Amino acid sequence: MRVKVELPEIAEAFLRSPAGANARKPVGVFHSWLRRNEMDFGRLTPQHVDAFMEKPAGKPVSALTRNGYRYILCRYLDWLHADGVIDFHSGWLRVRRQVLPEAAESFLASLAPTLKPATVLQYRSSLRLLHNWLAAEGLEIGALTREHAVRWFQHLHARGQAPATRLNEIVAVRVYLRALNDANLLAARADDLVRHSDLPKLPTYLPRPLEPKTDEELRERLARSEDSYQRGLLVMRNTGLRVGELGALSHDCIREDETGRRFLKVPLGKLNNERLVPLDEPTYQLVRRLQQEGRPERQWLLESVRGHQVRQVHFKAALDAACKGLEIPNGMTTHRLRHTYATTLLNAGMSLMGVMKLLGHRDYRMTLRYTEITLETVGNEYQAALTQMETRYRVALQTTPRSELDPDQALTDIITWVQKKAGDALDLKHRADLLVKRLKRIRDEVGDLSEDDD
Repeated sequence: MRVKVELPEIAEAFLRSPAGANARKPVGVFHSWLRRNEMDFGRLTPQHVDAFMEKPAGKPVSALTRNGYRYILCRYLDWLHADGVIDFHSGWLRVRRQVLPEAAESFLASLAPTLKPATVLQYRSSLRLLHNWLAAEGLEIGALTREHAVRWFQHLHARGQAPATRLNEIVAVRVYLRALNDANLLAARADDLVRHSDLPKLPTYLPRPLEPKTDEELRERLARSEDSYQRGLLVMRNTGLRVGELGALSHDCIREDETGRRFLKVPLGKLNNERLVPLDEPTYQLVRRLQQEGRPERQWLLESVRGHQVRQVHFKAALDAACKGLEIPNGMTTHRLRHTYATTLLNAGMSLMGVMKLLGHRDYRMTLRYTEITLETVGNEYQAALTQMETRYRVALQTTPRSELDPDQALTDIITWVQKKAGDALDLKHRADLLVKRLKRIRDEVGDLSEDDD
């Protein structure tokens, strides 16, 4: 059970002020850190604040969480400074946009015609992270060496970034360094600075569909809800949308063919492609209900209270509210609805290519990653395999009379098979030789038993 942090009166006064709106948790985490480090305001320095920002709750946090803490802490420190409690303000803590060099801006401009704007922004973020580190180390990009690159990899790891995040950062920088090579702006070869062995190995996770009972209960809750975001999540569950695609659905997203079948028109999404997903009758009626609610002239099927496109964080909050009280191992995310949709279709017998089209994948290997074999499929296949093996064993016994079984010949055949299987492979040949010796001893002992019977 989490113990409530007792804040000093000066912190409570800040929280009661306009500047302290929605700041209780970050301020509480900050004062917990001060207590753990036996620190008071009289000895507090900007260096201490930097140490707190590295691990606010005693462990690394995401960039989004860190920025949230920074935003609140800047207001709190300025409030303390204005009251004379500390002798410094938050100027150094505020985020300043790194001005990238001309070569970096030119590289980013070259990406714009072929990549999506969001992808170019990810490249910009990676380059800004690199040049921030170079500036702090007093290094120039053109003089980068392998030793410097290794130190930068270690810096990324020390930040507590997930392997996938570090992989994206390093790959983006490698593309950038190759462009600098082409422009003769880099002394070393890009592929000597960033090698394939520097890329973090990513863990492979199984998909996490909901258990059938949990899935059924959640769908019933979403269907009964009067919250449009939650009913939108039910559309997502029944059509396999990504959460970004759900937010981007247009108000007129239903299509109908000449036979009267209805489809959901999914807009450009992660892979920059559109698709049509068939709608069953309940989901069609659900979408129609969502179309009839809200402003009739709106652009999107779902919109925020201010008439904007709904952000993913709002869908996540709606999902958390709908899942309250449900036991869901490993936590609940909006993407688990997509996993559940895909694996349910595969378990029902739909082909891999069919599921691939519904999910909007361009490569079947992407579908394999999303729809790994589930426990239900594994169990069915395992049981079928056991049944088949048992049937073959019974047939073999029934068709081979005991009087015709020649143990010596059978073991000789097995020895021959093992020797052929090993072939010329050195690693298998040694193991095969040992096995053959054991089999020959068994054959001799079986032969002795046969002589005793005679």
